[in-house]
Amino acid sequence: MGLTRLLLALGVLLSHAGVRLEGLNPGVTAVIGFYLISGYVMTGLVDRHFASPARVPGFYVDRVLRLFPQYLVYAAITLAWYLGTGSRTMFLARDPGALDLFRNLTVIPLNFYMFNGADSFTLIPPAWSLGAELQFYLVVPLMVFWPRGAWLLAAASLAVQGAALLGALHTDWFGYRLLPGVLWVFGAGMLLFRLQRSRPAVAVALACAAPLAALAIHAVLRARGLHAAPYHQEVLLGWGFGIPLLHVVSRLRSGRIDSLAGDVSYGVFLNHFLLIWLFFPGRQPVGVELAMLAVASIALSWGTQVAFERPALAWRRRLRVSSPPGREERPARLLN
Repeated sequence: MGLTRLLLALGVLLSHAGVRLEGLNPGVTAVIGFYLISGYVMTGLVDRHFASPARVPGFYVDRVLRLFPQYLVYAAITLAWYLGTGSRTMFLARDPGALDLFRNLTVIPLNFYMFNGADSFTLIPPAWSLGAELQFYLVVPLMVFWPRGAWLLAAASLAVQGAALLGALHTDWFGYRLLPGVLWVFGAGMLLFRLQRSRPAVAVALACAAPLAALAIHAVLRARGLHAAPYHQEVLLGWGFGIPLLHVVSRLRSGRIDSLAGDVSYGVFLNHFLLIWLFFPGRQPVGVELAMLAVASIALSWGTQVAFERPALAWRRRLRVSSPPGREERPARLLN
């Protein structure tokens, strides 16, 4: 899934560089794709290495060591640039206080920017979605160990999503950004992982049904004049076509290039805003500048992945234990 994750990260980069495809925001669709992959991969990770409640603390440490080394590096570089230059941007619009630094350090509060104003000082603007991801990590062991509870949580999340689709709740906040409205997307990735191993025919049916369901929902929304609300169409594209894509790519063998692409994908997600601020202040890159931005982002990501994430990976491996007898082994490179 490395190449898939890199393409999704580049979709986020293009979104923040101002690129739109037929008027749609590719970054929104990419984030939904990340949520699906996360649900899929976290289920395998818990199954393989943290398959009992006693091992759950190790899972949380593993996730911190996965997300925070590069995040903190890029946040620190951005803070130093901001303090050194005094530059102002939409997301760095005021001098930070202690609470602002705390929010950026702990990430989760960034997901609630619509309530706490965190978006007026966010060192890494896409990190609001990392806040949702971290919240998912808090509940994923419960969902793995208690399938009935997972179904209940997913059903409640679908209800929130449905209310957002119909305009009863804020369509952007509850249909895309906040965990109550998107937990079911993570859950869809979890379900696909389970079905591929226990009922492969049903997994195929799910993959085939997802785009049909998304198109049907789009038709209903269009008939009611709701399809253009933010970000209904992008979210529908994300899960409607992300589920079959995930079903296909998860069955493919990963090679060296795919592994390398997966290694650099997270850094691309984190560093592109800083590069835009540095090289294209006050404007959006166009034409060949977009390609230059993507290449620079990938190159910088490779450097920080080697320098900061790989040492943390060694610590993570010490936390992990073998699967208990009877559990299926999954390729280590998949379970990042």
